[in-house]
Amino acid sequence: MKSNIKLLTASVALAAGLASCVNPTEPYDAVYITQAQEELELTLSVDEPPASATFSVSSSVKATENVDVTLAVTPNVIEAYNQKYGKSYVMAPEGTYQLSATTATIEAGYSVSDDIEVLITSLDGYQTGTQYCIPVTIESTSSMTPLEPSKTLFLVIKTPVVSKAIQIGSNRYIVPGFKDDQTLSALREVTLEAMVYVNDFCNSDPYISSIMGIEGTCGVRFGDVKVDRNCVQICHGSYQPAATTAPCEAGKWYHIAAVWTTSSWDIYINGQYITGMANGGETMNLTEVGSCGFQLGASYSFGRTLNGYLAEARVWTRALSQSEIANNMYYVDPKSDGLLAYWRMNEYEQCNEVINIRDAANEDYTYRNVVRDATGNGYDAYGILSSPTMMDTKWSY
Repeated sequence: MKSNIKLLTASVALAAGLASCVNPTEPYDAVYITQAQEELELTLSVDEPPASATFSVSSSVKATENVDVTLAVTPNVIEAYNQKYGKSYVMAPEGTYQLSATTATIEAGYSVSDDIEVLITSLDGYQTGTQYCIPVTIESTSSMTPLEPSKTLFLVIKTPVVSKAIQIGSNRYIVPGFKDDQTLSALREVTLEAMVYVNDFCNSDPYISSIMGIEGTCGVRFGDVKVDRNCVQICHGSYQPAATTAPCEAGKWYHIAAVWTTSSWDIYINGQYITGMANGGETMNLTEVGSCGFQLGASYSFGRTLNGYLAEARVWTRALSQSEIANNMYYVDPKSDGLLAYWRMNEYEQCNEVINIRDAANEDYTYRNVVRDATGNGYDAYGILSSPTMMDTKWSY
């Protein structure tokens, strides 16, 4: 038994507060998972197993006799938890974790049990970008009643997404396949997202570092003549909200998302809503080519390039929710519903493609590398350089 166990100062208030849930006049003594009383999730980051986290069981009052508590891993509670809190957790694969015990005892005269360890022994079966958890629940006790809101602790296993990114700059990309698909000419909902790393923001007029999209139609970029060069701005005609309250820094990775709906045009940074503006319900046309069409890392006649790296670039034909954005920044299933195009930017193939994309100028350009569309829809992205620079990446949720 730990020598520094201490009675929770809120135990009396807790018992009194529980009275209204069970009996309007009499409180009851309760047990709960200590860590779940403050936060239902306990995060464990695992680069290489083994790795472990600990938790304990507490009572609202000092035990007058030993209180034996039975614990169990309960995969069946994950679905309801995901729906309630907007998560996308998956049960950790069987055989990759161990509990040091499935029982805990709060000894007489104390209010906290000894620690129980959850040990991650392997990452076999873990898939890139999937968020795993291990829910542990109080199933029964020898006395006292489990406190319902705090009887389950969700141990969230965070594993890094190890991949690569491609340098942009002079190696900007175009997506010629969009211009020939008329089903993309009047979209009511669109989501654009990408992981972005900036070496330096543009310091000359018009101070724009392009991330992705079509100039004037659905652009995502840093900066403008009326916006600081390190602030995200999204553009669709006169709708040009900018994240002026959340400037970005060079030398850091950011997940940037722009969501167009029938009512608004919104910016998310690192999974959090930042700003947006109402629109008039217009549609978006991804087939436009007047400014060279859809590009990655460039815009407006192949200029206004991004001095940095791109990865995990995606276009959706539906509006992602905040939770969908936050839970899938570093990877998504290429077969996800509504995912139109997906350029992971973690590999490329050399090529020698001559492509005409400019209606107005009618000029041909030779592209030396291609990043395949992971969805299989065929919207491959073509880049200028034959051997673009790559960066190793490692992200954790």
